[in-house]
Amino acid sequence: MSVHVKNFDGTLKELHRPSGGPWGGTKVDDRYIAWLTEMFGKSAMEKLKEKSMGEYLGILREFECKKRMVTPDSKSKITSIIPGALKKFHKRSGEENIKSKLARLNLTEDVSFKDNKIRVSADNARSWFKEPIEGIIRHITGILSEPTMNDVTTVVLVGGFAECTLVQDAVKKAVGDRTLIIPEEAGLAVLKGAVLFGHRPQLVSSRCVKFTYGYSISLPFDDSKHPLDKLFIGSYGDRRVNHCFCKVVEINTSVDVGRNIKSPSTLVLHKDNTNTLNIYASTERDPEYRTDSSCTKVGELDMGSSPGETRDDNRVHIYFAFGDTELKATVKILKTGKVVSATFNCL
Repeated sequence: MSVHVKNFDGTLKELHRPSGGPWGGTKVDDRYIAWLTEMFGKSAMEKLKEKSMGEYLGILREFECKKRMVTPDSKSKITSIIPGALKKFHKRSGEENIKSKLARLNLTEDVSFKDNKIRVSADNARSWFKEPIEGIIRHITGILSEPTMNDVTTVVLVGGFAECTLVQDAVKKAVGDRTLIIPEEAGLAVLKGAVLFGHRPQLVSSRCVKFTYGYSISLPFDDSKHPLDKLFIGSYGDRRVNHCFCKVVEINTSVDVGRNIKSPSTLVLHKDNTNTLNIYASTERDPEYRTDSSCTKVGELDMGSSPGETRDDNRVHIYFAFGDTELKATVKILKTGKVVSATFNCL
């Protein structure tokens, strides 16, 4: 989920970083499979996947059609065909008879099983949608309740799960007076948008950064605040502290596409050594060390070899571009003003 404002020139400015969770249609499939596992037993379901994967996938294919029939007001039962292999594996497992289990669980009114068909009440089927829909609504209302979201007037619902009337009904209630747009073939809208963006990448003029990005550097060692285990002697003979996180851009910052952000500190290339800058992402706004638990290494920046012998010869600024679909960087040698492209290797 993300939030955009439409600019006067027709481009989009991202107001909220993309976010979300495991609340799609496949989560409903998981709940259905979990329910079947409860009915037929874990052993039988595992045997079905192991010995007859085709029939297991057939269950999911059939359910993909059946779950579209579940609506907020539907009354009729949902009928599904149970593969013969699953019945066989259930019988061999020694599990409790299905009809006896339904009676013990007081489900005889909601569920019936006869021959190779199982019929489930609409209320029972709707329960499979409960968890993912609640996750979606919780996330939407959380975003819309933020002070910066007060001007949001329109919600666009896309993706395969957007075609589910249960989702549509819940989202309508959650967004209140805001306009809700559900395009025809909502499941294809994401694909069409990706193709459109591929032809016109300039449609998005700015993005919100998903993490705090920075790089690992060494700084002059300060006895009053730096731990001794991070002390080392640098290539120029001075006392340094290792693994410091140098922040380039903070989480949730809006960054214009194509805009270069200069490194906040001047770097000095190592003499007679490879110069690789490790890039890290953090979920915190201001991490102190790249060894903090919130930090993850996301790539390496090859800055090339040092051009001279002294510190002044080898001082550089790094310019990062975060607003595009990939991270780009250039290196500027301060003494000569020479600018070279740096190679960013993603992990």
